[in-house]
Amino acid sequence: LFPGAMVAVALLGVVLVFVARDQRADLAPQGDPGLEDHWHSAYEFYVCDAVFPAVFEDDSRDDRTGIHTHGDGLIHIHPFVSTVTGQYATLGAFFNENQTEFSDEQIELPNKVLVSEGDFDCDGEEAEIRVLRWNTLAAEKPAIFSENLSDIRLNENGQLFMFAIVAKTLDDEDIPRPDDSYLRQYLGLAPDQQPLGEGDGD
Repeated sequence: LFPGAMVAVALLGVVLVFVARDQRADLAPQGDPGLEDHWHSAYEFYVCDAVFPAVFEDDSRDDRTGIHTHGDGLIHIHPFVSTVTGQYATLGAFFNENQTEFSDEQIELPNKVLVSEGDFDCDGEEAEIRVLRWNTLAAEKPAIFSENLSDIRLNENGQLFMFAIVAKTLDDEDIPRPDDSYLRQYLGLAPDQQPLGEGDGD
């Protein structure tokens, strides 16, 4: 009976492997970006009434996931792992990789200053955090988000993001579109010519 029992155990193991693989496939993130994609988005910060003149430092050396920056004002989106593909490729994933605070109530600026709603004002008026997203370079109007900010999707190549900390009464139309000139230049290059960061070599 021993040989028969060993064969049964082996067959059971094979069946369990296939079942587990199917379950992982069912749970895998759906949609783009995938592990084969290499996308880029531009971002800026707008504080009260002016563009904040700083970007995040290069965090690519210790990158664990593939959504990072090279200190060039771009979000580089080429997932290394499936946990940041599809619907899980989000602004939250970028800020988490950057080890920077980001939520509906708090946002950390590139100079390490942590801004919290309720403790920050613009000319004496209570401020709030908004994210404006132009989904393509050709988009004329942005989508505006004021909640669930970390879940905002990185679901197109060439998106623009403005992280705005502004007075609650400020109209969305008064928040400017990010400068997209470097992103347009970057996307116009062949993939093998795209520098890792502005001013870097191939």
